[in-house]
Amino acid sequence: MNQDSINFLRDSLTHHRDLKNGLDRKASFLLGISGVIFTLSVGLLQEIQFLILTISSFLAAFLSILVIRSPFRRGVKKKFGLMCWWGFSDKSFEEYKEGINEVFASEGKISHEYMREIWNLTNFSLKPKTKLLNSATIILISGFLIGFILFFI
Repeated sequence: MNQDSINFLRDSLTHHRDLKNGLDRKASFLLGISGVIFTLSVGLLQEIQFLILTISSFLAAFLSILVIRSPFRRGVKKKFGLMCWWGFSDKSFEEYKEGINEVFASEGKISHEYMREIWNLTNFSLKPKTKLLNSATIILISGFLIGFILFFI
């Protein structure tokens, strides 16, 4: 692998990390909105439209919290390499140094680490976060629509 390939993989990994951070920001925003809606509607639970709005905002807030928190389970953490903190957070400095020196031994190992990080970040972070965030958004909007329709019926 040449240097251009390694640069491409590095840029791709950076892009994936930026996507993950963007999903976390969107989830934080949705959590704030859901929290405000929940707080305002919880006092009016005797009316069905506010009950629906309260339930949907609670579910959206709960799913947003799941998006924000680290989705990695113990078994998944071990699949990550030495490029992201969760891949080496349980290692001593000497173990980390030894692993990095092994990776730096050849360009093929460097590119393999980049590819592994991109694959794992996509499958174990971006996919679950995207699904949860989409579900939270759909639940909150559905609660608004149903509550709005019931309000005028």
